[in-house]
Amino acid sequence: MVDRPVPADTSSDGPRALAHDEWPLLDHLVSTVFRPQMFHDYPQLFAPENRSNLRVVRDGDRLATHVGITVRPATLLGCAVTVACMGAVATAREARGRGYGSACVQDAFDHAASQGAHLMYISGGRDLYVRVGCREVGHDRTYEVVAPSGALDRLRRDGLRVVLAGPDDLPALAAIHEREAVRFIRPREDWTRAMACGIVMNTPSDFWAVDDGHGAIAYVVVHRPDRVRNRRPGDPSLLRVVECAGDRDAVAAAVTHLANHYGVAAVEVHVVASDVALARRLDGAGVAWRTEVTSGTVRVIDFPGLMDSARPLLAARLGDDFAAGLRFEADERPGSARGGFTVRHGAATIRIASHADLGPWLFGAPNNAFPAVEGDGTLAATLAGALPLPTLWYGLNYV
Repeated sequence: MVDRPVPADTSSDGPRALAHDEWPLLDHLVSTVFRPQMFHDYPQLFAPENRSNLRVVRDGDRLATHVGITVRPATLLGCAVTVACMGAVATAREARGRGYGSACVQDAFDHAASQGAHLMYISGGRDLYVRVGCREVGHDRTYEVVAPSGALDRLRRDGLRVVLAGPDDLPALAAIHEREAVRFIRPREDWTRAMACGIVMNTPSDFWAVDDGHGAIAYVVVHRPDRVRNRRPGDPSLLRVVECAGDRDAVAAAVTHLANHYGVAAVEVHVVASDVALARRLDGAGVAWRTEVTSGTVRVIDFPGLMDSARPLLAARLGDDFAAGLRFEADERPGSARGGFTVRHGAATIRIASHADLGPWLFGAPNNAFPAVEGDGTLAATLAGALPLPTLWYGLNYV
């Protein structure tokens, strides 16, 4: 049974892929709902080759709704997964309340499932997403390096140069990123488009390379302090690190250099739970942190497929024989918002009731508030020892 919401207005066309001749209509819709620079600010989303992933509903001579996704491979500690990222979700004001948004969101999940996606990352937490099981996940940290605390001096490292990176540096930056254990796997176009437009995670940004005299060993991407969003008049100046990779001592040392370069009062660094090295370096310098979720919300698209892909990681944490005996089932087809999930090992089973519980159970939750599962307590406790799975940080892949 298809669980796609059906728009109330049956005269509409869609949800479906954007047609070749509808680019001007899409530009008008997202420019009106958001801002005129959307095509410029999100070049990997609004790319000609990504047209089939731009899902729309047309109403007469206009587009009523748009839900855009990109689909990229990723690696979670060596486990290959496929991840869809959703953004630029827009419905024209005069078309709201007709079910177009819900129908188009479900169509995006169905379309991502048809391309083999295991997960959907959504750049927001609106009720439109929450009611179909998308949830905040992760147990990350956001560190704030405050200039008067002395932490900047403790992070300093001699013998490094922090230089503004340009297009010629992209191969070196991409090579550093390739060595990250938890990351999106990017085509070269993602790098060139991000640097050309200068927008990362919705904000004008600068790319910096960290060189030890023998070549780049790390990089840091930061929001320009004068363009950081959600700051009130009178707030201290803030530099936000939105992506980093490479030698973690070098990344930490770059924080000191960039704080001085931009003349800011504080530097904010989001550190995913799997990045133990950077967390330890910042902890060692006495930098204060707060618990944080990963950006936006997340929903699993294909639970059995995701867990089969993660089986090598489960084997590393639980043993090969035990991991080989695990079976993962979903009540509904990939992409569906309905149904629950079952894990079996021999005669033992556990049940996860819904998508709302599945994401936090797999990837962690704020304040370690993991959902309860039903069934065999021993199996549940054993699996808890292999969770959470690592979460991805958007960085350049934000749409």
